[in-house]
Formats: sequence, C-alpha cells, structure tokens
Amino acid sequence: MDTEANTSPSVDEVDKLLIQLLNGLILVCHDAHDGYMQAADSITSSAYKTMFAEYALERSRFAAQLANVILDHGGDPDDDGHAMSMFSRGWTNIKPVLMGGDYGAIFAECERSEGIAKNAYERVLGKQIATDAYVVVNHQFKQIEEAHDRIRNLREAYYLEHKN
Repeated sequence: MDTEANTSPSVDEVDKLLIQLLNGLILVCHDAHDGYMQAADSITSSAYKTMFAEYALERSRFAAQLANVILDHGGDPDDDGHAMSMFSRGWTNIKPVLMGGDYGAIFAECERSEGIAKNAYERVLGKQIATDAYVVVNHQFKQIEEAHDRIRNLREAYYLEHKN
C-alpha cells in the first residue's frame, strides 16, 4: 500500500502560526502607539503634535482590529511572549531623540521606526494567511506605508529648509 505523507500543515497549525504573526503585529502597533504618543507629548508644533497623536490612535485601532481577527480564529490576543522576538522593535531611540528637540532627527526616528513596522507587515503578507486576516493586514500595511512616506517627506523638507 502506497501512502503519501501529508506535508501540508494542519488547520490548527495554520491558525497557531497566524495567531503568533498577528500577536507580533499587535506588539509592533503598541510600540508605534507609545512612540507616537511620546512624540506628540514632546513636540511643540501643534500641527505635528496632532499628526503624531492621530497616528498613535490609528495604531491603537490597528491593534484592536488584529485582536479581533485573532479571536475570530480561536486565539488569544494576549500573547505569552512568543511574538516578541518575531519582529525587530522600532521606537527604541525615540526618547533620546525627543530630548534633543531636533525636528529633523525626530522625523528620521519616526521614519526609521515605521520602516521597521513596514518590514514586519511585509513579512506577514508574504505568508499564506487566511483571507480575512490578509485583508486587515494589507489595509493596515497601506496606512503604515502612507505614514512612513509622509514622515519621510517631512524629514526631507526639514533638512532642505535647514541645510545651512
């Protein structure tokens, strides 16, 4: 009797991987929320303060959306720590940069951190994940990409204006 070994992962394994990936993105969103709130609290420009606060709120909404997808797949959005090492952490340098008060450096650190978030989202989108999760993650990725590009443009404009 010739039997083929089943090499494709079981549904439980797929959901387990999906839940780990989404919990990793939740941590990325929490880091971004905290980083943007610190930036909003520290910057003097009311326009940038508002922009950073809006991005912080958006990242908080993203985390809640991801948690809902995890619940839909029978998982626990309260990660047990496995997701912490899945993706690089952004926003680690935001406090010292904010203390310096240089808007160009603040924009550069926000851009760098959003780049790390983009990479995390790209890694998840590169996996075979459930369609409902893909739709949510892809939509969030596009928003993060827009924020990254906006902040990059602000950094470039700032450095052009303050070149000398």
